[in-house]
Amino acid sequence: MISREEYIQLRAFARQDGLLMGVLWLTAFGCFIGSMKEPALEIGFVTGMIATPFVMFLRLKAFRDKVLGGGISYGRAVMFCAMTMAYASLIMTAATMVYFTFIDNGMMMNTLRDNVAIPEVRQSFVQMGMNPEELEKQIEEVGKLRPTDFAISVFLNSIVASFLLSLFLGLAGRRNTK
Repeated sequence: MISREEYIQLRAFARQDGLLMGVLWLTAFGCFIGSMKEPALEIGFVTGMIATPFVMFLRLKAFRDKVLGGGISYGRAVMFCAMTMAYASLIMTAATMVYFTFIDNGMMMNTLRDNVAIPEVRQSFVQMGMNPEELEKQIEEVGKLRPTDFAISVFLNSIVASFLLSLFLGLAGRRNTK
Protein backbone atom coordinates (compact mmCIF):
# COMPACT_ATOMS: atom_id res chain seq x y z
CA MET A 1 0.00 0.00 0.00
CA ILE A 2 1.37 3.40 -0.92
CA SER A 3 1.00 6.50 1.18
CA ARG A 4 -0.95 9.59 0.17
CA GLU A 5 2.27 11.47 -0.62
CA GLU A 6 3.55 8.62 -2.79
CA TYR A 7 0.24 8.53 -4.65
CA ILE A 8 0.36 12.29 -5.26
CA GLN A 9 3.92 11.91 -6.55
CA LEU A 10 2.96 9.01 -8.81
CA ARG A 11 -0.01 10.95 -10.19
CA ALA A 12 2.13 14.03 -10.88
CA PHE A 13 4.73 12.06 -12.83
CA ALA A 14 1.98 10.13 -14.63
CA ARG A 15 0.50 13.45 -15.77
CA GLN A 16 3.82 14.66 -17.12
CA ASP A 17 4.55 11.41 -18.91
CA GLY A 18 0.92 11.24 -20.06
CA LEU A 19 1.50 14.52 -21.86
CA LEU A 20 4.55 13.00 -23.56
CA MET A 21 2.58 9.90 -24.56
CA GLY A 22 -0.29 12.11 -25.72
CA VAL A 23 2.08 14.00 -28.02
CA LEU A 24 3.33 10.67 -29.41
CA TRP A 25 -0.24 9.51 -30.04
CA LEU A 26 -1.25 12.86 -31.56
CA THR A 27 1.71 12.68 -33.93
CA ALA A 28 0.72 9.15 -34.94
CA PHE A 29 -2.91 10.28 -35.37
CA GLY A 30 -1.75 13.18 -37.56
CA CYS A 31 0.25 10.75 -39.68
CA PHE A 32 -2.78 8.48 -39.98
CA ILE A 33 -4.98 11.36 -41.15
CA GLY A 34 -2.25 12.63 -43.45
CA SER A 35 -1.76 9.17 -44.93
CA MET A 36 -5.20 9.44 -46.52
CA LYS A 37 -3.76 12.03 -48.89
CA GLU A 38 -0.07 11.11 -48.73
CA PRO A 39 0.36 7.33 -48.21
CA ALA A 40 4.03 7.67 -47.21
CA LEU A 41 2.87 9.12 -43.86
CA GLU A 42 1.48 5.71 -42.93
CA ILE A 43 4.95 4.79 -41.69
CA GLY A 44 4.69 7.56 -39.07
CA PHE A 45 1.43 6.08 -37.79
CA VAL A 46 2.84 2.56 -37.64
CA THR A 47 6.04 3.79 -35.98
CA GLY A 48 4.05 5.69 -33.36
CA MET A 49 1.97 2.66 -32.49
CA ILE A 50 4.99 0.37 -32.31
CA ALA A 51 6.92 2.93 -30.23
CA THR A 52 4.17 3.25 -27.60
CA PRO A 53 5.15 0.30 -25.37
CA PHE A 54 8.85 1.09 -25.67
CA VAL A 55 8.43 4.77 -24.79
CA MET A 56 6.12 3.83 -21.93
CA PHE A 57 8.67 1.34 -20.62
CA LEU A 58 11.42 3.96 -20.79
CA ARG A 59 9.22 6.42 -18.84
CA LEU A 60 8.45 3.73 -16.25
CA LYS A 61 12.14 2.92 -15.95
CA ALA A 62 13.03 6.60 -15.53
CA PHE A 63 10.35 6.99 -12.84
CA ARG A 64 11.56 3.87 -11.06
CA ASP A 65 15.26 4.72 -11.19
CA LYS A 66 15.29 8.50 -10.80
CA VAL A 67 12.32 9.10 -8.53
CA LEU A 68 11.91 5.90 -6.53
CA GLY A 69 15.58 5.03 -6.15
CA GLY A 70 15.62 1.95 -8.34
CA GLY A 71 12.75 -0.12 -6.95
CA ILE A 72 9.06 -0.34 -7.80
CA SER A 73 6.43 -2.94 -7.01
CA TYR A 74 4.34 -4.58 -9.69
CA GLY A 75 1.19 -2.83 -8.50
CA ARG A 76 2.76 0.61 -8.50
CA ALA A 77 4.34 -0.01 -11.92
CA VAL A 78 0.96 -1.05 -13.36
CA MET A 79 -0.71 1.96 -11.72
CA PHE A 80 1.91 4.34 -13.11
CA CYS A 81 1.60 2.95 -16.65
CA ALA A 82 -2.21 2.83 -16.55
CA MET A 83 -2.48 6.39 -15.21
CA THR A 84 0.06 7.71 -17.70
CA MET A 85 -1.76 6.21 -20.63
CA ALA A 86 -5.14 7.26 -19.22
CA TYR A 87 -3.95 10.87 -19.33
CA ALA A 88 -2.68 10.31 -22.86
CA SER A 89 -6.08 8.82 -23.73
CA LEU A 90 -7.81 11.98 -22.49
CA ILE A 91 -5.55 14.10 -24.70
CA MET A 92 -6.17 11.82 -27.67
CA THR A 93 -9.93 11.87 -27.08
CA ALA A 94 -10.00 15.66 -26.98
CA ALA A 95 -7.95 15.85 -30.18
CA THR A 96 -10.24 13.35 -31.90
CA MET A 97 -13.28 15.37 -30.89
CA VAL A 98 -11.73 18.60 -32.17
CA TYR A 99 -10.59 16.97 -35.40
CA PHE A 100 -13.92 15.40 -36.31
CA THR A 101 -15.94 18.43 -35.18
CA PHE A 102 -13.99 21.23 -36.82
CA ILE A 103 -11.43 19.90 -39.30
CA ASP A 104 -12.44 16.64 -41.02
CA ASN A 105 -15.69 17.71 -42.75
CA GLY A 106 -16.21 14.16 -44.05
CA MET A 107 -12.75 13.77 -45.59
CA MET A 108 -12.03 10.44 -43.89
CA MET A 109 -15.29 8.81 -44.95
CA ASN A 110 -15.00 10.20 -48.48
CA THR A 111 -11.49 8.77 -48.76
CA LEU A 112 -12.69 5.37 -47.56
CA ARG A 113 -15.57 5.45 -50.07
CA ASP A 114 -13.20 6.46 -52.87
CA ASN A 115 -10.79 3.66 -51.99
CA VAL A 116 -13.54 1.02 -52.00
CA ALA A 117 -14.65 2.27 -55.43
CA ILE A 118 -11.24 1.51 -57.02
CA PRO A 119 -11.70 -1.60 -59.22
CA GLU A 120 -8.47 -3.25 -58.04
CA VAL A 121 -9.44 -2.77 -54.39
CA ARG A 122 -12.93 -4.16 -55.03
CA GLN A 123 -11.38 -7.18 -56.72
CA SER A 124 -9.03 -7.79 -53.79
CA PHE A 125 -12.02 -7.67 -51.41
CA VAL A 126 -13.80 -10.27 -53.52
CA GLN A 127 -10.68 -12.46 -53.52
CA MET A 128 -10.59 -12.26 -49.73
CA GLY A 129 -14.22 -13.38 -49.59
CA MET A 130 -15.62 -9.97 -48.68
CA ASN A 131 -18.57 -8.26 -50.30
CA PRO A 132 -17.64 -4.71 -51.45
CA GLU A 133 -21.29 -3.61 -51.43
CA GLU A 134 -21.64 -4.68 -47.81
CA LEU A 135 -18.46 -2.78 -46.97
CA GLU A 136 -19.89 0.32 -48.64
CA LYS A 137 -23.01 0.01 -46.48
CA GLN A 138 -20.85 -0.27 -43.37
CA ILE A 139 -18.88 2.83 -44.38
CA GLU A 140 -22.17 4.71 -44.84
CA GLU A 141 -23.27 3.68 -41.34
CA VAL A 142 -19.95 4.72 -39.81
CA GLY A 143 -20.24 8.02 -41.69
CA LYS A 144 -23.44 8.75 -39.78
CA LEU A 145 -21.63 8.71 -36.43
CA ARG A 146 -21.22 11.99 -34.60
CA PRO A 147 -17.79 13.33 -33.56
CA THR A 148 -18.71 12.49 -29.98
CA ASP A 149 -19.20 8.85 -30.97
CA PHE A 150 -15.73 8.72 -32.53
CA ALA A 151 -14.20 10.38 -29.47
CA ILE A 152 -15.89 7.97 -27.05
CA SER A 153 -14.76 5.03 -29.17
CA VAL A 154 -11.17 6.29 -29.18
CA PHE A 155 -11.29 6.81 -25.42
CA LEU A 156 -12.69 3.37 -24.61
CA ASN A 157 -10.32 1.58 -26.97
CA SER A 158 -7.35 3.52 -25.61
CA ILE A 159 -8.25 2.82 -21.99
CA VAL A 160 -8.75 -0.91 -22.52
CA ALA A 161 -5.59 -1.32 -24.61
CA SER A 162 -3.60 0.82 -22.16
CA PHE A 163 -4.68 -1.21 -19.15
CA LEU A 164 -3.78 -4.48 -20.87
CA LEU A 165 -0.42 -3.07 -21.94
CA SER A 166 0.15 -1.79 -18.39
CA LEU A 167 -0.13 -5.33 -17.01
CA PHE A 168 2.79 -6.45 -19.17
CA LEU A 169 4.86 -3.28 -18.74
CA GLY A 170 4.43 -3.46 -14.96
CA LEU A 171 5.79 -6.98 -15.02
CA ALA A 172 8.75 -5.95 -17.16
CA GLY A 173 9.49 -2.81 -15.13
CA ARG A 174 9.10 -4.00 -11.56
CA ARG A 175 12.20 -4.28 -9.43
CA ASN A 176 12.70 -4.84 -5.74
CA THR A 177 14.87 -2.35 -3.90
CA LYS A 178 18.24 -3.69 -2.89
